Amino acid sequence: MNTITMHHGESLQSLPMPFARVLRAYLIETKHEFLRLLRMPSFAIPFLVLPIFLYLLIGVVVVGQSKNVDPRAPLFMFAGFLVFAVTGPGIFGFGHGLAVERQAGVLTLKRAQPMPAGCYVIAKMLMALICTLIELGLLLPLAIGLGHVSVTLLQVVGILGASLLGTLTFCAIGFFIGSIVSGSAAPAVVNLLYFPMMYLSGMFFLLPKMLASWAVIWPTFYLDQLIYSIGGGQSVISASICVAMLVGLTTLFGGLAIRRLARNG
Repeated sequence: MNTITMHHGESLQSLPMPFARVLRAYLIETKHEFLRLLRMPSFAIPFLVLPIFLYLLIGVVVVGQSKNVDPRAPLFMFAGFLVFAVTGPGIFGFGHGLAVERQAGVLTLKRAQPMPAGCYVIAKMLMALICTLIELGLLLPLAIGLGHVSVTLLQVVGILGASLLGTLTFCAIGFFIGSIVSGSAAPAVVNLLYFPMMYLSGMFFLLPKMLASWAVIWPTFYLDQLIYSIGGGQSVISASICVAMLVGLTTLFGGLAIRRLARNG
């Protein structure tokens, strides 16, 4: 017999995995994904170290001196650099990582292993969320202690929720990119999207009038405006619209990526 049968004709292969083993599988996969990326200097330095360094240099040393001139500047810079920190792990971790691993046959190997369905994708999402928590945990004390940013506990909770939502949005965008491009093309495609999002969404400086009207096409614009609004700033678009756009983009690109992988692997 090819399978061992139980008393009622049920095979061991059809038995559901116990919840404890499912949870352990997710935790192990997430741990290995996080450690793998931390051991890659090309990931750890740009996406974990660089946002902190640049915020200290620009948000604290340079812009911090202009507090008496423009009280909005400290919060504006904090929101921009937080979005900068949130965007990278999701869009690069999925966009580049998934494309390379899919081309190398890692997804085929994962499907052949006795692991829960979706464990591979959820581990990458959890990795990006952990990175966001680390970045927020480092940036927020710097902003309060050195960057002249004043926020209440309720606002901190709101900023945390917005940051996690934004992380999922950029995970979904990266997920979609990684599902449709090859591993060799992924870095170029991700960078082609990433840098315009950073500089043309008005996160770090006021855009010329001609470019300002186009800022609404970038997801980073909505996350930046949401965080700025929660922190007490006067955003140019309502927080509810920002949340709706982020949720909609997450659903759209996540759904397209799942459909693509289900059909073509």
